[in-house]
Amino acid sequence: MNGKFLLLNIALITAVLSASGCGNLPAVGPAPAPISTSVPTEMPAPTTKPSTGPQIMVAFVKDGNIQLWDESTGQSKTILNAGDVIAVKMSDDGQVIAFLRRSGVQLAENEWREQSALWAIDQNGANPRELISAESLRQRLNAAERDSTNIPQMEWIPGTHQLLFTGWTYFVQAEGESHAIPQGLYLVDADAVTDKELVPAGSNLRFVPSPDGRQIALMSTNALSFINVDGSNLRSDVLTYPQVGLTAPLFPTGVWTGDSSAFVITGSLENDPGYNINFTVWRVPVDGSSPESLATVTKSDPRSATFSPDGTRMAFLQATDGQPPTIAGWFVTALAGNARPLAIPSDFETWIASLHWSPAGDPFTGNLKKLCPEATSNSDICDDRIHFDGTVAAVHWIDGNRVLILTQNPSVLFLGKMDFTGNMDGITIPIATWPVNDWVNLKSFTTAKVIR
Repeated sequence: MNGKFLLLNIALITAVLSASGCGNLPAVGPAPAPISTSVPTEMPAPTTKPSTGPQIMVAFVKDGNIQLWDESTGQSKTILNAGDVIAVKMSDDGQVIAFLRRSGVQLAENEWREQSALWAIDQNGANPRELISAESLRQRLNAAERDSTNIPQMEWIPGTHQLLFTGWTYFVQAEGESHAIPQGLYLVDADAVTDKELVPAGSNLRFVPSPDGRQIALMSTNALSFINVDGSNLRSDVLTYPQVGLTAPLFPTGVWTGDSSAFVITGSLENDPGYNINFTVWRVPVDGSSPESLATVTKSDPRSATFSPDGTRMAFLQATDGQPPTIAGWFVTALAGNARPLAIPSDFETWIASLHWSPAGDPFTGNLKKLCPEATSNSDICDDRIHFDGTVAAVHWIDGNRVLILTQNPSVLFLGKMDFTGNMDGITIPIATWPVNDWVNLKSFTTAKVIR
């Protein structure tokens, strides 16, 4: 087993997970420079078989600029020359790309702060516009002079050009963003360039919009709440649980049911003597009905939990009883109650959420070895023909037979195409390659399916 997985101590996991969202420190300088949307010569297209159905477009950050790769042509082009972009998120219709621009402010000798602004641009590179300025974000978060500020989470409301986001503050000369706590919840319209506060700063939370685009699940470190997307009908503390965590607070993992009627969450958090986490999986209806217990997991971490699309099973990491604990493996268990289809996320960082399912319901390991249909652990592999140079760091499922694979050492983004048995059919297309020193993660790329 890879040595970096040996310790499950929650302090270590928290530090590594938080650090994964941090890029290289920017050069200290003035506010973001004007941006250019000039388009350079396109990269040569690799030879690919024609695809049927919706094509995908992939936006990614490279050298602080935004490039757009089109499956229909197999080519990439730069749609934004800014030099300071750190994250991108594309609307589900592929028409608008939200992005973060980071700048540095010198405060004193050897002391500076970072600050981010939220922007949007149309898919064709037209109409770049600032949605939330760096100063506006700082004011919302009541940031002090030495505080750095950033947006840790941003999600499009399904079927709209409205974007939800949170913010946080941190000291760049200290622990950076590894100990930062997300707070507040804001809604911005990328077309009208208007925004609204849904939850004020000071309230720590992560959020998940419902599949029907009408509600938002608010996950704090000790409670689950629901709110409508317009900020009305707040239902506070529909499920409560103890706050846990050592060096940084720990948030649960949660997914909506496909019909948006309930939220499945890893609640009832508690530390065990080995600094692991025990938790119960609950289904919490939005209509105020009593939560339903689906499973209990011990010696684990809620961030490792993943769910099958049909709502019948879940996977999780589990530790040994030794001191210090080591990872015994990733395991699969059945969920109690009446199964309901789940709107599982398409993104997985494989170092902790290793076992997962494709949208077609096929189980895979983090490095895309196909598990047996009724697998109970990560050792139950039925097909291991998929191989990559470097370590698979993250996967983004597009549909049942297309997947984006991000490797590390080197950092390369591939589009993999599989047949319906989950085996690569020979089409694995490199989309982007980054220099070895660049930190690349799920925030570095985003995708949408486009019907032409």
